[in-house]
Amino acid sequence: MAIALLPKLLKLAPKSALAHELAAECFCKKRMYVSAKEHADKAVKLGPKSPDGLYVAATVYFDLEEYDRATKCMEACLAIRPKHLPSRLLYAKSLRGAGDLQKAESICRSIFEEYPDSLPNYSIWHQACKITADDPIYLHIRDTVYPTLVEKKLPGRVVLLRILGKAENDLGNFETSFQHYAEAKALAGNTHDRTANKLFVNAVVSGVSRADFFGSAGSESQSPVLVVGMPRTGSTLLEQILSNHPQIGGIGESKYLREAASKAGVDFQDGSSLADTIRKITPDQAQELAAEYLQKSTNAQPGMLRIVDKNLHNFEILGLYAKLFPKARIINALRDPMDNCVSCYLAPLSNFHSYTQDLTSLGQYYSEFRRLMDHWKKVLPNPIMEVHYEDVVADTEGKAREVIDFLGLDWDPACLSFQENVNQARTISTWQVRQPIYKSSVKRWARYEQHLDPLKAELKHFYPDGF
Repeated sequence: MAIALLPKLLKLAPKSALAHELAAECFCKKRMYVSAKEHADKAVKLGPKSPDGLYVAATVYFDLEEYDRATKCMEACLAIRPKHLPSRLLYAKSLRGAGDLQKAESICRSIFEEYPDSLPNYSIWHQACKITADDPIYLHIRDTVYPTLVEKKLPGRVVLLRILGKAENDLGNFETSFQHYAEAKALAGNTHDRTANKLFVNAVVSGVSRADFFGSAGSESQSPVLVVGMPRTGSTLLEQILSNHPQIGGIGESKYLREAASKAGVDFQDGSSLADTIRKITPDQAQELAAEYLQKSTNAQPGMLRIVDKNLHNFEILGLYAKLFPKARIINALRDPMDNCVSCYLAPLSNFHSYTQDLTSLGQYYSEFRRLMDHWKKVLPNPIMEVHYEDVVADTEGKAREVIDFLGLDWDPACLSFQENVNQARTISTWQVRQPIYKSSVKRWARYEQHLDPLKAELKHFYPDGF
């Protein structure tokens, strides 16, 4: 209803910062980000000292993963109202997204001193640092806040259990950590539809063949590089290594390909819709969508020979990508199936990843992911390279050299300075990727083995010689 009124408002007050602020907020809440950003830019230009306008603009930029712009808006906002709690929280979130974990953690701790019971603050803090046994925030949550929520049956238990699970994992208390995560998932309830996902993959596997890509007339560009796979496969580390190369830019978990798929008419829940689009897309449509994707990517990373798009779930729509860019490269990030699934189960992933809510769903989803990728490898014209996390850990330079060679570029030793990479690490792996390579995550699943029978039942075909 608000959006329906916006054209009239903007016609009456085209130079009103407040009008554009309201428009940006409405479009952002409806996830109409192109319009949201347009009006956020205008709101900031027309009202550079409006704290509300700066806050709304920062919210838009944050959702678009433009964390540096969000940070600058919040710095200007806090210069006007330094004590405003939502602004301080958004500032800390933006800093965390931009990779300035130390500053984000510092702000969270200053907020804790004034607002010790702020749930949003806990959510930012626990992803900005490694938690220690004497951390006052951790102790307050464990000893005071969580027991109070349980006693009074207040909301927020799921969030706190996940935070406590991460804390106990950081402390090496793996049994307690797993119990917290399992209880959080049980409280949250399961919304994943196992049958729908299997039907999606069935429709793609039966509906898309090699013949669908004969004579494809998309873009000849080899600039885009997709990194696809399951979460928690070391893909953030891989992106950081690659984007440290002077000829490679990273655009993070870009929405650009999924936007192109939507424009082409793909229903993301329907495999038949995807297969139908792949068969029927015309050369003109393919070139138009490819040109738009390239423009957005090169605007984000100008002057680069290769641009890495790390939206992992693009594995679902690789057939459309092949129609747009039949010569562009694809990297499939893989990890030991048990390690991968246990890491997903223990990670604070969004509701999008509903398949992580129970071990059986998770195992089935992983198996379907591998089945779909096996099909894409058989039918797509694109070069596809599998990169195993364990190989990167065992021989970082050797594997990095292989990947750079696969991308058709000369080796550059800067790739090994990935901890210093100023490119944002935009995921929950932010803290880990700033650390030196570590091997403790290999065969991590064995710590929790007594709980994993449902997962083993689904993944046993990946281990013909036993676990």
